[in-house]
Amino acid sequence: MCGIIGVENNENASVLASAGLITLQHRGEESAGITISGKKKMKTFKAMGLVSRIFNEEILLNKLPGTAAIGHVRYTTSSKSSLTNAQPFQINCIHDNISVAHNGNITNFPKIKEMLLKKGAIFSHTSDTEILLHLIAMSKGNLADIVANSLRKLEGAFSLVILKDKTLIGARDENGFRPLVLGKIDNSYIIASESAAIEVIGGKYIRDIKPAEIIVIENGQIKKSFLYKTPKKQNTCIFEQVYFSRPDSVMFDQTVKEARVKMGECLACQMKNIKADVVVPVPDTGYFAALGFSRESNILFENGFVRNHYVGRSFIKPSQSLRDLTAKLKLRPIKEVVKDKEIVLIDDSIVRGTTSKRIINMLKETGSKKIHFALSCPPIISSCYYGIDTSSKDHLIAANHSVEEIRKYLDVDSLTFLSLNNLIKACSFGNKKDNVFCTACFTGKYPTRISKNTYKKSC
Repeated sequence: MCGIIGVENNENASVLASAGLITLQHRGEESAGITISGKKKMKTFKAMGLVSRIFNEEILLNKLPGTAAIGHVRYTTSSKSSLTNAQPFQINCIHDNISVAHNGNITNFPKIKEMLLKKGAIFSHTSDTEILLHLIAMSKGNLADIVANSLRKLEGAFSLVILKDKTLIGARDENGFRPLVLGKIDNSYIIASESAAIEVIGGKYIRDIKPAEIIVIENGQIKKSFLYKTPKKQNTCIFEQVYFSRPDSVMFDQTVKEARVKMGECLACQMKNIKADVVVPVPDTGYFAALGFSRESNILFENGFVRNHYVGRSFIKPSQSLRDLTAKLKLRPIKEVVKDKEIVLIDDSIVRGTTSKRIINMLKETGSKKIHFALSCPPIISSCYYGIDTSSKDHLIAANHSVEEIRKYLDVDSLTFLSLNNLIKACSFGNKKDNVFCTACFTGKYPTRISKNTYKKSC
């Protein structure tokens, strides 16, 4: 999972891009980068670490002057976590300087890479994003047509921002797996992974970029907007609303916060026979689901953990050892809230089960009497090939164990997963759009062709 942003026709493009990336920091904490253009020769600055530690006033105002910018925050799945793979990727080719930032996973990467190598292409990165630049460099025509012809060759998930001189291009794959939205601030257009990144910097969210849409922006105007191919049935990742997206971002005509509250309400209906003293969220993504559960069940809501906000998200660390360390540092139970209490503990999901077990053990050590564990999504039984690190099926606890076996492993008094129907209902604003989500991680039914050669690494 990654976060991307593009800003054009603004004297403070690099500052706005940096602020937008800070807003999207939850989508990737390993590296960040900005490409700037419009005043001098295109320049890219990127480094490992958090946005606020990389981009200071000196860099943004003096080293990155320009009127158009794209930015990227990254977390890796299996691809190498290094500065080499930090984005945006900038090249100089027959079409001059071009830079691209990508969120997603190009599933036919090996096939295209082999074709490009036979044509003499030299690869500098291990990320799948690089193939798009090679395809662009080998094509002829105007920039919009070149991008369109290149994207027609790709399969899988890709939301993109592309920069050339003062031209900003946004594009989304034909299934719309990853979010990409359009906004405006004064006379400048903005493209970003989430609406919150636009609104935080003072802009106004306009609309989602459509599946298979390319939008070309120059000098404060939308020069062109078209479909580069016939879009397929929309399959936006439903896990965006469960876990990844910010609560204040808008998806499918409601905030992610509201979707999570509804998830909690639905969980309470599924668990109406459960009695407890208090509903406790696992910070931070369990918060609004727990709030919804409390409202529906009339069981008291309490914050039962202190969250260390100087520690990143445990899900998106590149190795299990780092996930384990992060989990230890991140949470501490509040004794007077949980001791001698029967608790409904709400979290977003169980992937490997190790973090959940550690959290439950902390509660038991603090003196919790009973724990009813509830998850705001169904069991994750299949790998994601569209940009989320759900690992192989061998490492997914729900793919290899029954709900009862997982309950015993976690040592909780009850274990409840939100049903798929209720998740779709919560995420689709009145259940009007229940056919627009990718739920492959819960069902094993993939919207695109998946084979043993399908590429799983991501941007």
